[in-house]
Amino acid sequence: MKYFRAVAAVCLPLLALSLLACAHLQAGQVALAVSASKDALWTGLSLVNGLAVGSDAAGSASKIWIAVDRDVSSLSPTGELTLEWQAPRFTRILRLEAGDLDGDGSDEWLVLLDAGSVRSMVVGVRDGQRQELARPWSGYLRMLVGPDGSPSLVGQSSAGHRPFFGPLYQVSIGKKGKLERGDPLPLPRGMPLYDFFWMPGSAGDEARLFSIEATDHLAERDPRSPKVRTWRSDSGIVARPVELEREFRGYFGEHTEQFIRLTAPVPVGDFDEDGDFEALLVGGVPRPAIVFENMRFHQGGDVRLLEAGERGLNEMHRSPLMGRVVAAVAPWTNPAGRQLWVAAVWTRHRAFFKRPESRILLLDPETGNVLSAGAAMAGQAKPEAVAAPEAVVEPEPVVEPEPVVEPEPVVAPEAVVEPEDDSAEEQPVEP
Repeated sequence: MKYFRAVAAVCLPLLALSLLACAHLQAGQVALAVSASKDALWTGLSLVNGLAVGSDAAGSASKIWIAVDRDVSSLSPTGELTLEWQAPRFTRILRLEAGDLDGDGSDEWLVLLDAGSVRSMVVGVRDGQRQELARPWSGYLRMLVGPDGSPSLVGQSSAGHRPFFGPLYQVSIGKKGKLERGDPLPLPRGMPLYDFFWMPGSAGDEARLFSIEATDHLAERDPRSPKVRTWRSDSGIVARPVELEREFRGYFGEHTEQFIRLTAPVPVGDFDEDGDFEALLVGGVPRPAIVFENMRFHQGGDVRLLEAGERGLNEMHRSPLMGRVVAAVAPWTNPAGRQLWVAAVWTRHRAFFKRPESRILLLDPETGNVLSAGAAMAGQAKPEAVAAPEAVVEPEPVVEPEPVVEPEPVVAPEAVVEPEDDSAEEQPVEP
């Protein structure tokens, strides 16, 4: 009897784990089918860890930049990659952000690197090429849209390699090409650097502060007393796609290993041009159900457009679950002037002898649906406004056959009928 109990104690958890994995894999197949149902703008056998949108100069076209391993490339509207910048050797890019820090119309990059230790680099256009504008910063930096709607660099003190430990402060580029620490921010000490964002107000309203909790919930905080939470979402909806492993030294000298899970950048702006700011959030299933070596079973990720409500955030649109994970999202205007969302989606992780795979998908900002790349690139800025004139112009040439119908009053058959009547009059004359 003891033998059977021991066997049951070992086999039953394994059986339950396998059934959970099978059920989760079946649910994930739906998300994979969605990401494969439309033509992607780009597909590659690698994991895209960063995605950003911006321009190289004032008035120039908007570009899509993606970060793979240690390369940052621009993605053309036809799906072609062009290498623009490469990080130092033996590094990999963890996070990519873009914004106009100096107001010259050219967007700078903030690149977070894993080089054994974490470093941050600011890259901009100089002499027509992307170059480093300052010496690398040892530690974590981010590009934050402030309460006034303008982007700036923000850093945070750390204890050794342990991030998110001390106060938050402004960072600027000095005259000697060195990143310099500035004034502290009025935010709680120890608030994770990447886990909060501002929602600027409109029409004189005060900016509002939102945070991402350790449980992946969204929360609103009082700007006057940021430690106070005034709202919290019902469930954890925020995904943390990028992970890195770090070894920390404890208070007694012991070494501990910990995985740091980073949230994707949250673009904030007036995307629908209604005068109010919105936020694009990468959501979905926050944690994988099973992690074994480097093989993970995710159910998928999604993109959510959020607006500030009377209290907290309200969801406006949500995309379907796509792929395994949504790594990043950004708003983009195509060459035809149409507003789109660009999402980097992982469709396959690295497992055994299989290489990873990523797809760049285009989404409709009005519905959140996935669009075919060909149809999205051929679309106009406003389908209702631009397509209507074309529909009206095309029928006009089609209506031209109506003048051709006018000869019918000239009716050839009637002219033939008249001689028939003359012949009918002659018939009585013959007898």
